[in-house]
Amino acid sequence: MSLNFYDYREMIAKNLVTFLRLKGYSKLSLSKLSDISRPIIDQIIKGESLDSQLYNKQIEKINKTFDLPDNYFITSHSSMTPTTYTYSDQYVHSERTPEVKELLDGLYNILDIYSLYLK
Repeated sequence: MSLNFYDYREMIAKNLVTFLRLKGYSKLSLSKLSDISRPIIDQIIKGESLDSQLYNKQIEKINKTFDLPDNYFITSHSSMTPTTYTYSDQYVHSERTPEVKELLDGLYNILDIYSLYLK
């Protein structure tokens, strides 16, 4: 039986962020481990539109990478939610000066490099 993950995009996005925080993975490390491009990871987390077949394949890939049950990301994990914090790109549509954008890009690069040495 194959689930249609596309119908659960919002819940999957929330649970994927919780999973990343609990396991200490960055979006870049998830991308490298699952062989899913970083922009696709961003789209999944933001709940942005992907083709439904592609979306389903990507979630299946993540489940397989971490040996998770098919329904892992569509099941509520509220009891495991860590202390709340947000990704700084959550407010990507807000206006930022070019200097702030450049500084944040540099910070993302540093954090991504650092995350490679954590695991």
